[in-house]
Amino acid sequence: MAKIFELEFLFESLSEDTSFMTKRMFGCLAAYYAGKMVALLAENPGDREYRGESYDFDIWNGVLLPTEREHHPSLQQEFSDLKTHPVLGKWLYLPISSPNFETDSSKIFDAIQNQDERFGIWPKTKIRRKARIKPKRKVTKKAKTRRTK
Repeated sequence: MAKIFELEFLFESLSEDTSFMTKRMFGCLAAYYAGKMVALLAENPGDREYRGESYDFDIWNGVLLPTEREHHPSLQQEFSDLKTHPVLGKWLYLPISSPNFETDSSKIFDAIQNQDERFGIWPKTKIRRKARIKPKRKVTKKAKTRRTK
């Protein structure tokens, strides 16, 4: 059974557009809008450790916002509760425990809907490699006799 995300209501304004889609990844729910990955919902309360380091907030319980590092200062100035995610340092993070979570998340998703260039990353295109043709193995007389026994 697929996990139900309580924060999925944040995607409502985006879901009216035909370019909107979601994709489950790493136990989270990613949102794509106008071709870009714009948000990732993570709902794992109580998880405050990663690779032996402890944090004073849940690191996987809120909204992760994929963005380029050059946009961090302006976004963090505009939304004071945004943090650089401790594991995915290129992304910003709005913990659900933030005092301004509802107000900030609403404004953030309005900005995403208005295609604010600071939000989102273009997914990398997958390069398909040609299948390597393996040469047929020669069967020796010993191998033949082993198979027939």
